[in-house]
Amino acid sequence: NVAETSITIDDILYVIDSGKSKQTGFDLINQLATLDETWISQANAVQRRGRAGRVQAGLCVHLFPRCLYDRMEPKPLPEMSRAPLAGLVLQIKALGLGEARGFLSRALDPPDDRLVGEAVSRLKAMDALQA
Repeated sequence: NVAETSITIDDILYVIDSGKSKQTGFDLINQLATLDETWISQANAVQRRGRAGRVQAGLCVHLFPRCLYDRMEPKPLPEMSRAPLAGLVLQIKALGLGEARGFLSRALDPPDDRLVGEAVSRLKAMDALQA
């Protein structure tokens, strides 16, 4: 998603926005990380549009209709809400930040407590965390 970075590339005059993005997800059934193609949010579309013409006149063409834009989520889902939590739980433990559930409950957009519990249980079953 180079069109959403904060980097200004002077020569970019045109942005063609497909409205799609590849995002990390999580398959609950198979307990695997996934890379899913999804529709972007309205905030993503605005950010992409802002890449065109940063230092001179430019144009952004969105390849999706206005009615689809109107149905898009206002902002993207935080990665913590859609990605596997096991790695994050291990990092919290390794950094000595305390119990994962309590630490993550204080996040701006905390993940579902049930998913945190499942990640902890999986890590304990693999002997990656002590019971």
